[in-house]
Amino acid sequence: MSRTAIVIPNLNGADSIDACLKSLMGQGAKIIVVENGSTDNSLELIKSRHPEVELIVNEINRGFAGGVNQGIKQAIEEDFTYVALFNNDAVADRGWLANLVTYMDKHSEVGIATCKFLSRDGKHIDSTGDLYTDWGLPYPRGRKEKTGDQYDKDTFVFAASGGASIYRISMLKEIGLFDEDFFAYYEDVDVSFRAQLAGWKVAYVPGSVAYHQIGATSGKIKGFTTYQAMKNLPLLFYKNVPAKYFKVVGS
Repeated sequence: MSRTAIVIPNLNGADSIDACLKSLMGQGAKIIVVENGSTDNSLELIKSRHPEVELIVNEINRGFAGGVNQGIKQAIEEDFTYVALFNNDAVADRGWLANLVTYMDKHSEVGIATCKFLSRDGKHIDSTGDLYTDWGLPYPRGRKEKTGDQYDKDTFVFAASGGASIYRISMLKEIGLFDEDFFAYYEDVDVSFRAQLAGWKVAYVPGSVAYHQIGATSGKIKGFTTYQAMKNLPLLFYKNVPAKYFKVVGS
């Protein structure tokens, strides 16, 4: 299997990071946790229970974008083929990474691949890739639908969730890393947008499955999600939508 590093940003994830890391052991990848200034005991927990994990420790919260960029830069320096990103409040099926890597190895035109991301109990869908409306609003395909076979075919999507997706290093070298102006939310859509503008494809691979406790990290900070979404939506639009489409989108 091609060389892959998994990067996990962690902020106060003591109640979830252990299960997350256990689910990623044995998946054939180097695991890098970016500790983003936690004030709980998650750093000590990782050190004591998972000494095999490589740690990057920040004294302050650098956000999702700033945190994962540190791990991605390390993966680039160590000449990995792919880097996968994974939320600290998610757990992976045993074949989560292998299915993504196998797909990427077979499809050189694909720069990003995402999985079937389900609710933690597996009963509902969190995301099967993101779409982008004419109004400039990204949204997770299938969110809150009951889990079934409605999204069981490989397909191209507009964007991939940064919570459980894989990125081709050569693509990131071409288009750049995550934009830290976003801090958190829609930075993953921005990367996918830039990838597609550069000619890369974004794919959904349903054979790869992970489970997500939605909002477990952001929900600990009052008003964080609303503030970041309202700040980043116009940034995403004006940064990426070609000017020739502005009149159509705004009409």
